[in-house]
Amino acid sequence: MGVKINAQLGEGQEYYKAIHKIGTLVLIRIFKPWLYPEFIFRISPTGREFYKNVDIIHRFTRKVIKQKKSKMIENNQQLKQLDVTANDYPSNTKSRRAFLELLLEHHFKDSSFTEEDIREEVDTFMFAGYDTTAAAISWALYFVGLYKDVQEKIHEELDEIFEGDNEREIERDDLLRMKYLECVIKESLRLHTSVPFVARGVEENFKVLDYEIEKGSLCLICPFILHRDPKSFPDPEKFDPKRFLPENVIGRHPFAFVPFSAGPRNCLGQKFALMEEKTVLADIFRNFEVTSKDPRDKVNVTPNLVIRNLDPLMLRFTPRNAK
Repeated sequence: MGVKINAQLGEGQEYYKAIHKIGTLVLIRIFKPWLYPEFIFRISPTGREFYKNVDIIHRFTRKVIKQKKSKMIENNQQLKQLDVTANDYPSNTKSRRAFLELLLEHHFKDSSFTEEDIREEVDTFMFAGYDTTAAAISWALYFVGLYKDVQEKIHEELDEIFEGDNEREIERDDLLRMKYLECVIKESLRLHTSVPFVARGVEENFKVLDYEIEKGSLCLICPFILHRDPKSFPDPEKFDPKRFLPENVIGRHPFAFVPFSAGPRNCLGQKFALMEEKTVLADIFRNFEVTSKDPRDKVNVTPNLVIRNLDPLMLRFTPRNAK
């Protein structure tokens, strides 16, 4: 969004704590059908806490939008004083604009696209974009830290790409060459999909096996379970990145692996997410060896909108040049 909240320095805690809390409260509502009617939910302690946290998020987002909008107006006035257009301005020729800036530009051109419309889009991208990717990176680090043969192959691939120069920035072409690392990320997403279930509203009657699904029903698709189907993934609990090598994907049902959902309502940011995960993981693995302390049977997973470990994942990072 082009805005820094310095979360790792302790700022913006109210915002991201509210996002985490909302995830828990939504799950509570799912498992308590008596909270489904909106008027009951709103007067319940769970509902009151939910909307309190929603207000925190909305206030924060509105504040960020107003600050960015004021800054863009100020910059535009400066451009007019300099008698140059935005397209001629040097900073725009060297870097791409943030998504929030693009939304605001549309807002300036069409007033029917309001600040509240922008707020809804920003909330969606922020909610769906940062926590899911962070979880995916964490689980990939954990799995690679368990399996040294997998980590050695990652190191070999990265050493071939960067030729020992671990200081230079990772470029787009580098990411395209990280074939094995991409397989590792996909296998990690297979076992611990960031979003363990997605919901779909049924618009017409249909039949699944011997079950009649009526129009108006709400269906939950659970990738966490789907990805453990032994028909598509033999020995499903085994961590095996080779499953996603091109020759091993042939013949597999296209919807057998759906960590970003599928169809017209799939994740808009899935390509960006994979690029982000590759970049972070490659930067770590070209500089460090990672060791996971706890075996898989000691790591407890808790259900939520984003799949989480109940206790911290204990990892040790050893500089590769320390050998």
